[in-house]
Amino acid sequence: MSETRPRINLQLLPPSAREKARAFLETAREFRLGDLPTEKPHPKTTRLSELAETDLSRALDLFREIELDAYGAIHARGTGIDRLTAAIRETLAAGGNVFLSGCGATGRLALSIEALWRAHGSPGLRERVTGFMAGGDYALVRSIENFEDHPEYGERQLTELGFRAGDLLLAVTEGGETPFVIGTAEAAARVGGREPWFLYCNPDEILERCAERSRLVLRHPAIEKLNLTVGPMALAGSTRLQAASVLMFVAGSCLFHAAGFAPDPREELDRLTDLLRSADIGALIPLIEAEADVYRRGGRCLHVSREHAITVFTDVTERSPTFSLPAFENAKTETARAPAWTYMEIPGTRTPEEAWRAILGRAPRALDWDGFAARYGSAALRGFDFSEGVEARRAAASGAAAAPMARYEIRGDDQAIEFRFDGATARFERGPSPLGEHLLLKLLLNAASTLVMGRLGRFDGNLMLWVKSSNNKLVDRSVRYVQSLLAKMGARVPSYDEIVLELFFVLETLEPGEPAVLKTRDRILGRDRKGNR
Repeated sequence: MSETRPRINLQLLPPSAREKARAFLETAREFRLGDLPTEKPHPKTTRLSELAETDLSRALDLFREIELDAYGAIHARGTGIDRLTAAIRETLAAGGNVFLSGCGATGRLALSIEALWRAHGSPGLRERVTGFMAGGDYALVRSIENFEDHPEYGERQLTELGFRAGDLLLAVTEGGETPFVIGTAEAAARVGGREPWFLYCNPDEILERCAERSRLVLRHPAIEKLNLTVGPMALAGSTRLQAASVLMFVAGSCLFHAAGFAPDPREELDRLTDLLRSADIGALIPLIEAEADVYRRGGRCLHVSREHAITVFTDVTERSPTFSLPAFENAKTETARAPAWTYMEIPGTRTPEEAWRAILGRAPRALDWDGFAARYGSAALRGFDFSEGVEARRAAASGAAAAPMARYEIRGDDQAIEFRFDGATARFERGPSPLGEHLLLKLLLNAASTLVMGRLGRFDGNLMLWVKSSNNKLVDRSVRYVQSLLAKMGARVPSYDEIVLELFFVLETLEPGEPAVLKTRDRILGRDRKGNR
């Protein structure tokens, strides 16, 4: 159905919603990203929500199949991968440092690669790799609203971390259009010396058409580009899935091979894909069923891991923005709020600082900027306590006996990574390298957590209808999903601008955990019914 003209105007919105809607609409053309392959629904998973309920075996096989398809796209980029590896090798040999920047899923990817480097690289090179994300380490737990929409913040973080001529930046963005990441690449190019690398997962011609900022960075003569187009995600727009996997593999395998810690990326890729094909991924079925049942009963989980902490932590925290779940509560900045559905505990740690070091391989780095420090700075970061005793601390904070937390343990032995939850166990062969092992674990966790949410109705088909509209890209995604839902119902599809206005009105009154997309759809339907009376 065609769009109609808006029926409401900005003056009908509350003042705060009015200003936010006006600011978005002024730049909306730069964030209408529905033509990007990473934003489109995957044709193989149109029934994913149904399969999550009725055929978990088939759903898991689809996750593996789409992951392998994505890895297959890497083979065509061999020349670019060789050049990137050479650039890293030359940087380290000359005494320079390697930086990785990202935002959201790619920010967590950057921190994960740094953590793996610190855990498994040479002690003499441990301080030579720095991963950072938009918003600092606080954003590993919770995103900072609209932070990624500011390229100048990317430049500032890069500068404050000590980037200088002779260093090398890998700027990593799933979509290829994130302002923060583009800001880091452009800033690194201005420093001079080594040309930064820009890694992304959408075709150049579509990016250049969709966003001026993408066109400028792709045509920048002092920035190297490595296009890793992988197509749609298993869950539409959820770039924490295949796009993040491919980017993590390429950036990580080039880095470790350049330093002499891993085989050639082609050999590493062959080992990893063989492991993915042979893994008994169906062993996750009883754990998926059990975890979904815990949440249905109003229970909570506690994910417990030490050796694989960064990858488990990443999957658990990414559930909040993807499915509108309560984020980890913070003892320093919050006194009463809905507890997270699952929390994280790092065995063998006794303080927040020890737990953070176990996750990151270093002390945490907070964003102590004016205007940000109170909510996102060092003190706030210490309010997230993942050391032993989480369950008792949460019960004490609630003022009463809290519901028991079901322990979900993920640990390794000499032969396997083992999942243990609610009496069920699943074992998977350890990876061919630390990077390959964490990528296998990432697939298993991503597939399991997505399908748990599918069993709880947190997406429809393969559309992530419970996404949080926390930045301009996600506002656009939310608007497109409202359009899709209304069209599917045969209802009036308002103009893009009208849906934006309705969405910002909803966001002003949204309770924690409520779905902005569904509430916006219902508000439009309600207004139309009243108008027809």
